[in-house]
Amino acid sequence: MKHIFIVPLLAVALAGCGKNEAAVEATPEVAHEQNMVTLTKANLEHMTLKVDSVVLGSLGMTLKAAGRVSANLNKTAKVTPTLEGRLVKLNFDLNDRVKAGEVLALIESPELLGKQLELKAPIDGVIIERNATVGELVDKGREVFTISDPTRLWAIAEIKERDIAAVKVGQEATFTVLPYPQELFRGKVILVGNQVEAASRTLEVRIAVDNADGRLKPGMFADVGIVTTILDNVLLIPDSALQTDGDSQIVFVALDGNKFEKRVVKLGEEQQGRVQVLAGLKAGEQIATEGSFILKSEMLKGELGEE
Repeated sequence: MKHIFIVPLLAVALAGCGKNEAAVEATPEVAHEQNMVTLTKANLEHMTLKVDSVVLGSLGMTLKAAGRVSANLNKTAKVTPTLEGRLVKLNFDLNDRVKAGEVLALIESPELLGKQLELKAPIDGVIIERNATVGELVDKGREVFTISDPTRLWAIAEIKERDIAAVKVGQEATFTVLPYPQELFRGKVILVGNQVEAASRTLEVRIAVDNADGRLKPGMFADVGIVTTILDNVLLIPDSALQTDGDSQIVFVALDGNKFEKRVVKLGEEQQGRVQVLAGLKAGEQIATEGSFILKSEMLKGELGEE
């Protein structure tokens, strides 16, 4: 009788072990399927899908600051008479372009005994200020014209006191202005101020800017970014590839055909639409950028269906 009962018990025990082993073996496969999204033909017909590569590259860390466009004072000159007298002729007006040595105005001065004093342009540039009219008496040293070279300007950034140590001469800088909000203007830091403004606790940083097309005007407000650090040889992806899944950031890796795998990623720094990936991807893998939200939706529908 003992043998009769023992054999069925062993059979049941062995059957139970078999089930447990099968469950253990199946667990990774089931988990893997949960992370997969397979697009149907209908999905593909009604969505825009774009795939980009994970690449190794450089990422510049940018310090943001408020600023303004300014005339380049090293390319600016004041035109003043050396004698007092009456202004009798103006040869140029505001916005006129002049060359060094051209006569800008004539002044009659009693000290010249009938001869006229010539006011000449000291530099090439454009007249940005005119402070006198014909017939007016002008004193010695009075500013009649201001000339500046509009092709070479400055952007002045107001750097907060806590960020001063990160800014150095030679760093690359970019900025935008209100009239051209989608365009990025570029320059280079050429001077870091030596005095913190008492009220705002900011320091002025001077950035040299090329303005050959003349679109930038002194006085424009600017949103400035100064590249203070460059991270080299890091994994980069477009931020459009990222989706949120609970507390995790995920991307969808393109596999063969119409299959995509959900991948949790660990992120680092982000600048100008590119994100550093610290873990979860490798260089050369293809990830969905445009259309990643649709993939997330399909994944969630699949999970709800399984429940």
